[in-house]
Amino acid sequence: MANKIPIIMDCDPGHDDAIALMLALSSDKLDVLGVTTSSGNQTIEKTTYNARRICEFLGRRDVPIAQGRSAPILNDGRTAAGAHGETGLDGPVLPEPVAPLSPLTAVEFIAKTLEESEEKVTLVPTGPLTNIGTFILAYPHLIPKIERICLMGGSIVSGCSDKGASEFNILVDAYAADIVFTSGIPITMMGLDVTNFSTIGHDEEKEMFRSSGRVGKFVAELADFFGRGFKMIGWPGVPIHDACAVAWLIDPTIFESKDLYVELDLNGENTYASTVADFYGISGHDPNATVCLKSDQKRFVKLLLDACKSYEKEGA
Repeated sequence: MANKIPIIMDCDPGHDDAIALMLALSSDKLDVLGVTTSSGNQTIEKTTYNARRICEFLGRRDVPIAQGRSAPILNDGRTAAGAHGETGLDGPVLPEPVAPLSPLTAVEFIAKTLEESEEKVTLVPTGPLTNIGTFILAYPHLIPKIERICLMGGSIVSGCSDKGASEFNILVDAYAADIVFTSGIPITMMGLDVTNFSTIGHDEEKEMFRSSGRVGKFVAELADFFGRGFKMIGWPGVPIHDACAVAWLIDPTIFESKDLYVELDLNGENTYASTVADFYGISGHDPNATVCLKSDQKRFVKLLLDACKSYEKEGA
């Protein structure tokens, strides 16, 4: 078997972040070197606590977890408590974490891990890009040690925030996102164009997870809470946004993509934090991102379901 892809998960759990972590930690194609946390779906204290609880539930006390910055690089922070609840992970009951936090900050952890790795490392941010942007500014000499940044964020068609053209992760720290997209590092962008339609169905598919074992039941309970609003507006399923970034690394053939030049709008009154793509290649800029546009929803669900079942075989 080919060598595993070494990755660092940078996340703000969050229901879909929890499913992304579950998928990454189950895969025999990925080597999760650690988890770093950002504020976003909830405060940094809550997202860090959630990351620790998720790893405890999954039986992965061996995975280092490092806490990130408490606020964006420049602007004020915000949370998505309306979507993710007061804890950031309302719904399922999770155990108290046992393994201690890393003594390093998230940025220090990323730097140390890259310095010590014999291979290039892929960063997988599924929350605001604060830690990644800060790392790029603080450790530019380590940029060559990054294989790729595979992120969940942005949209080239539509958004889902109070700024109608933007997406939440990018909106929270648009300046960090701008640093990432202008860094020259290869980027895979999983925006709302694809993640809104990478769903677990409200009824039959959700029950498939619920009946598959303890981890599948956990995923179904996450989808129960996170899917409330989507079901109310008639959306066909629960978008599992963040797991798309992990799924692409495991099996990119699930997705259709296009290499595009993407830049951040940092000035627009109604378009601030939008990711603007040169879809037809007329700007003269070389593409800086592989932008995923469609997914095979059935194969995506199967990947998640198989991951859940793998924990039962391992006795997690």
